[in-house]
Amino acid sequence: MNWLRVKKDSKAIFQVGNGNFLEMYDFSIFGLYAPIIAKVFFPNENAFIGIMQTFMVFAAGSFMRPVGALVLGAYMDKFGRKKGLMLTLSLMAIGTASICLCPSYAQIGVLAPIVIVIGRLIQGFSAGAELGGVVIYLSEIAPKDLKGFYVAWQSGS
Repeated sequence: MNWLRVKKDSKAIFQVGNGNFLEMYDFSIFGLYAPIIAKVFFPNENAFIGIMQTFMVFAAGSFMRPVGALVLGAYMDKFGRKKGLMLTLSLMAIGTASICLCPSYAQIGVLAPIVIVIGRLIQGFSAGAELGGVVIYLSEIAPKDLKGFYVAWQSGS
């Protein structure tokens, strides 16, 4: 194995893996904290309805993934994987920040759930191209005899 090459590329592998980890961590946290999100952003006398609204917002992000894959995948082909991955991570940060910094329903009313939906749509859009983009980027920077090792870091992260 060409371990000198791995050492040289370890920064890029770490950055891509770290970005992937943070993206998937955010998706997990949203699902895990659905009952709290429901109370804060989708208040309802029936707690079940609030949780279902929260999960509908969670699903909305998933519906944007194919759109993001098509749009951002074309962007990556035109401008390069690295620029495309930076764009996907930036979009994910914007979506995450909008959700994290959004005031509650009690503070701004119906605008709060709208901001949360927009944040999830942006996150889903960016996540659509992240998986494929990372795999291709890692495959492109890997030496011929280490492609599997490099690409495995995407799933491992």
